[in-house]
Amino acid sequence: MSEIRKRLKKLDELEGKVDSVLVINRERDPNFFYLTGLDITGAFYYDFSETVILTSEMEAGRARKSGAKNVVVVKKFGEFLGKGRTRKIGIDAKGISLSAYRRLKIRGIDISAYLSKMRAVKSRGEIKNIKEACKIAARIMEKAVGEISPKITEWELKSVIECGMLKKGVEPSFPTIVETAENISPHHAPGNRKLKEPVLIDLGVRYNGYCSDITRTVGSSFENIIEKVFAEVEEELKPGAAAADIDKKARQVMGKYSRHFLHSLGHGIGIEVHENPSLSKASNDVMKAGMTFTIEPGIYIKGGMRHEEDYILTERGAVKLT
Repeated sequence: MSEIRKRLKKLDELEGKVDSVLVINRERDPNFFYLTGLDITGAFYYDFSETVILTSEMEAGRARKSGAKNVVVVKKFGEFLGKGRTRKIGIDAKGISLSAYRRLKIRGIDISAYLSKMRAVKSRGEIKNIKEACKIAARIMEKAVGEISPKITEWELKSVIECGMLKKGVEPSFPTIVETAENISPHHAPGNRKLKEPVLIDLGVRYNGYCSDITRTVGSSFENIIEKVFAEVEEELKPGAAAADIDKKARQVMGKYSRHFLHSLGHGIGIEVHENPSLSKASNDVMKAGMTFTIEPGIYIKGGMRHEEDYILTERGAVKLT
């Protein structure tokens, strides 16, 4: 059975709750890519018997060349939906604006949460792509760390990193972050400040549509504490574990420094750089074999740091990918 067919079988669980499924892609919608394997402007329609790719004349050729069947050229999606297909339609509400939804004139039922959970456990093909994205990112990171010098700025190091990605035929999975000294924070826009330890680099690449996300900090005095967090947390990464409990464990290990840890412990990686599961204190997610995710404890004070690794969860526990 093909990868796409397996994914459609997951969608079949919605039959009876909705009459059909509609996912619109205007700019890299993760659910559209997951269900079609296509990166085109268009829409995916499924009525539990057949799939239809709705797109423009300009994009139709690319869709057909990819092997997609039943490609329908439309000027407006409403033209297709108006032919008796406007009953209970499951829509990815996160991927469509309110004005666009109103123009469709349909009775939409939001299935975005289901679609996100459906993508959380990865197939062998997805895992292969994520592993390769991690390998490429790790090599780029190793080279980037070697480029750290007080003679260059945050912005200059960022440009060296992203140029290296393009040379390897991949693109950033998010804008590369380079932070130095007191600039170290959860998210900082690189500027013209000369590099001064500690230096934090956060980067990731997208390979065949799948992301990696790793962070390294050079010159921080908190490295031993962060290493201890990883050692303790990795013991907790097992199928059936509550994601919130894993986040809680990390903060317990940090002790008094936990108040300077300003974000969740980690997040899923896949087609999106941030997806299910969420390893946060507010999360209701339960860890399952086949999930791919990050662990990224950080301490955001003077001389602080963040360290981030990527993992896949197996039946025996977590395997580090970076």
